[in-house]
Amino acid sequence: MKKILTIVSLVLIAAVLFLKEGRLNRPSEPIKDGCVSCHKEVKDPDPSHPISAFGCYTCHLGNRYSLDRERAHFTMVRNPGDLRVVDRTCGKTGCHSDIAARVKNSLMATNVGILKTLQEQWLNRKNISGNSPVAMGVGVRDLYGNTPPQNLAIDHYRKMCGGCHLWKKRGDRKGEIGRRGGGCSNCHILDDEKEGRAKNEAIDHPEMTTRIPSANCIKCHNRSARIGLSYSGRLESEGYGTPYEGAGLSSRKLSGNRFFLNLPADVHFSGVGMECIDCHTATGLMGDGKRYDRMHSQIDITCQTCHSPEFSMTKGPDSLADRLAFLNKRVPWKKEKLCALSNKGTPIYNLQKEGSKVIFYRKMDGQPFEMDIRSSNKPHHRLKGHKRLSCQACHSIWIPQCYGCHLTYNKSEKQKDWISSEMSPGRWKEARSYLRFSKPALGIRDGLEIFPISPCQEFVSVFDKSGRYLEDESFSIMNISAFDPHTTAKKSRGCLECHQDPKVIGLGEGILHQKGGKRVFRPTYDSSSSGMDLSFPLDAFVNLKGEPLQSGSGKGVRPFNKEEIDRILSIESCLGCHNRYDDKIYADFNESIRRFEMEGGAPCLK
Repeated sequence: MKKILTIVSLVLIAAVLFLKEGRLNRPSEPIKDGCVSCHKEVKDPDPSHPISAFGCYTCHLGNRYSLDRERAHFTMVRNPGDLRVVDRTCGKTGCHSDIAARVKNSLMATNVGILKTLQEQWLNRKNISGNSPVAMGVGVRDLYGNTPPQNLAIDHYRKMCGGCHLWKKRGDRKGEIGRRGGGCSNCHILDDEKEGRAKNEAIDHPEMTTRIPSANCIKCHNRSARIGLSYSGRLESEGYGTPYEGAGLSSRKLSGNRFFLNLPADVHFSGVGMECIDCHTATGLMGDGKRYDRMHSQIDITCQTCHSPEFSMTKGPDSLADRLAFLNKRVPWKKEKLCALSNKGTPIYNLQKEGSKVIFYRKMDGQPFEMDIRSSNKPHHRLKGHKRLSCQACHSIWIPQCYGCHLTYNKSEKQKDWISSEMSPGRWKEARSYLRFSKPALGIRDGLEIFPISPCQEFVSVFDKSGRYLEDESFSIMNISAFDPHTTAKKSRGCLECHQDPKVIGLGEGILHQKGGKRVFRPTYDSSSSGMDLSFPLDAFVNLKGEPLQSGSGKGVRPFNKEEIDRILSIESCLGCHNRYDDKIYADFNESIRRFEMEGGAPCLK
């Protein structure tokens, strides 16, 4: 009896399937991709990915041989760029397998630098009870595992920082935060498919592009160093809502209900209308396959790449420059053309040499601009003693400076985790004070280069489940970080701004003067009167003795030492008269000082 029932059931199922298939409107030609039989009106996502050639299955998977909606959509992938499936979609053999592998190792995917720095600062310097050991080398993907590493620093990342990385699922929330993440789609997709589509409504496929607008960058790069905001002349201000508009708060708001002020934008933005993609290359953004822990190690573009370029003839039947220009479709291009190269050899196909002229083309619209690259040979760029200066040290006019990031961690509450999307014990709250946008202080990056530096200060207060303050588990970190603020001006700082200003040297705001033949510094900010247990001002990174007051947040980042401070300030007394870069006393300044001290009168006038 049981066998008979089984046979009857199978016959009934077969009959249902037969009737269902019989009602389908089948195409007259053999099926190559059944998806397009239903989705006939879908427009091409990009000229390089026409649906007539690729169909839908190539990218979105599913069952391309079925004309039944449910079976055709079974195992279908909505976002082919998601790094969880990219090896079977964008990164499959014959497509972009090499690029997909590079992206997975890129800093935008791993966030190794953030996770490493947090753990080094928090856990190596403070023995916080109840925490797991430092998990060095851990990346975002490791946090999605079944047994992810756990400690206080990682918990902070998961709940406060983990919403900006390429492993994050796209569209998991509304607004700006939902547009972040999604692997390849994070950058290369302009608009998502709209929600709430009617059953039979034609699909308006999101547009794909390599001409990535800055909006796709700034949706993530508007916190931390805030370079996306600074580039367009916006500073995230204190939370006061000033300047007020009538009786109400300012209407100038960023995501997260943050207010901002309008400041001078980077000259590349205000003067030339350049997007982020005009400078940053595919190698610098998607990585070169190596796993770095610092962004400036991955990036392969520098100021010199464009302003003191090296050109190379593009050759070969299918060179990288040819492919990039083909995908761009806006920048004029002919094969075997002279174009600039980045530090890592990436062709800067939009910077071309045409006869005696150097032409820069905007990638978004192909607008040409003739460049004058002779400035690298001018006296102010070749001055002896300035070899260690980065371009940013002189040409960055302001930098976001947040002194005192106050974090409270309450064990009695719960908070949503960005990685798991679930509530877990422990809640973080952040408050800031003393936020400034003045000119950058300078320090050392990579142990040699003079670079803009900014504070990276954290005051962490931990409370137990009863709300009691845990002094032994609370701590403060006083650090500096070195980065390009993206606030470039054509005109550089003047000599006195570096050689006479204590703020730029790293001493902080205040008055630097001579007393009894010695230099004396009187700071403006008094930490003790503000109730802080600090013996130095918040904006002081070093003292006149060259003793560092705040350490570097990365390898090779530090304030000036005593020898460097003395050399910088030794120029000050000469600048009143000798205020030109090509003045002969600077050809050998040590010899000029020796003569001034040993000879009578003013030997510099002889």
